Amino acid sequence: MPALTVCNFVTVDGRYEDDDHDILSFFEHQHPDYHGADTFDHYTTSLLAEADTVLLSGRRSSLGNLSYWAGVHHDPEATEIRRRFAKLFDRVEKVIVSDTITSEDLEPYPNTRIVAVADAGAEVAALKQGQGRGLLVLLGRVLWNDLMHAGLVDELHLVTFPLIGGGGVSLFDARPPVTLKLLGTHVWPESGNVLMRWRVEAA
Repeated sequence: MPALTVCNFVTVDGRYEDDDHDILSFFEHQHPDYHGADTFDHYTTSLLAEADTVLLSGRRSSLGNLSYWAGVHHDPEATEIRRRFAKLFDRVEKVIVSDTITSEDLEPYPNTRIVAVADAGAEVAALKQGQGRGLLVLLGRVLWNDLMHAGLVDELHLVTFPLIGGGGVSLFDARPPVTLKLLGTHVWPESGNVLMRWRVEAA
């Protein structure tokens, strides 16, 4: 049965984004040795290559991601790894959790469908009982926090960037009723990023 993996960027002080719901401000104090490193792109692409379904949530985030990755195909400055991610992103089924996005909004984007927020848990539970490979959530903090509270997340992959937010949005809304068992770690010296992979189990 497909497992649900969550992968998320996080700062050293546990921040998901700044108060303007962006992460660019965090990079103002990035160490110069790490400028241009794309290890996070490579890691998320490797996860996407093993998934059949990606879950997106929220109007701004979902439409922003769909538009961005569609544009990568025609961006002469896009890196090779982002081009590969974009091709994989086209291929996978994209389940959009939103109460405001319409089918007309999604017309430009292949392999997408909408699920109401209230139905997200039941939809994910049904997907996990089906066939195929994994389910993946990249970012989508509100969604995966809810899914973790519902006991539907199997693995949590947190990639800590060598950045201090000093404020902004915390990664977790509240303490979910789960335990975490360490599956592995990885360090990318070229970016300073540190991966921790956790198995998520009911407390």
